[in-house]
Amino acid sequence: MTALIATLAAVLFGGADFLGGFASRRDPALVVTIASQAVGFAVLAAVSLALPPRSWTDPQLLWGVSAGSCGGLGVLALYAGLATGRMSLVAPLTSALSGSVPAAVGLLARDEPLAWTSLAGIALALAAVVIVSTTAEEDGGGNGRKAVALGVLAGLGFAGSILSYAQTTAASGFAPLGIARVAAVAMLATAAVSRRSRIVPAPGSRRLVVATGIVDAAANVAQVIALRLGPLAVASVLGALYPVATLVLARFLLHEHLHGWQRVGIAFALVAVVLTALP
Repeated sequence: MTALIATLAAVLFGGADFLGGFASRRDPALVVTIASQAVGFAVLAAVSLALPPRSWTDPQLLWGVSAGSCGGLGVLALYAGLATGRMSLVAPLTSALSGSVPAAVGLLARDEPLAWTSLAGIALALAAVVIVSTTAEEDGGGNGRKAVALGVLAGLGFAGSILSYAQTTAASGFAPLGIARVAAVAMLATAAVSRRSRIVPAPGSRRLVVATGIVDAAANVAQVIALRLGPLAVASVLGALYPVATLVLARFLLHEHLHGWQRVGIAFALVAVVLTALP
């Protein structure tokens, strides 16, 4: 169940990235990100109230602040990294670190027992993330070292968010998600104000922004469920397969070309899901 729900989370995250990327063709990425995060907050607030924690004074809820702060930092770093023009560096670094760091914590710090099939699946999944995220055309613009630094920062930020959610239990309900989104929106809005950027999307992109926020919120719910079911290594690595979903959607809906190695990466991802789902 962990493998299946984590894979569902990856599909939803990939769908949200696809919708957000499409909306960013009509509006600045920062505007789309802030607006979609705000929509997601409305959805997650409703879920938190419908499935509340046993106690609103539970200390576990503070992990939501940590998750939101790390996630907000990750989004800001990712946005800045993609703006350098080195997407082929930023995307694989972010995805690989957001999956591998929590996996390492699960395997080493938590000493989670895993079958050899799960370990093989995790290795294949990480390989798939890097392969699929990397494009064949090397973008000549941008600062390579800056892109790498921002990709690492984004990956560590998302990893911190995942590890924070992993500290919560079913007793806290989905309140940590709502709290995390408040912290993330606050960070993003502060960044927008400092840049004197608008935060309201243009009329032509609003439907896409709303859809992005709803799908992203659903992805977060699935991710938290997978993390609570455990093992952490399986949930985090399979959840990091979202670039595969984005690429597949772009291929079939926008008719974008898949490079040879990206097809290999997708095949790796499919095998990884099967291996980690085996008992």
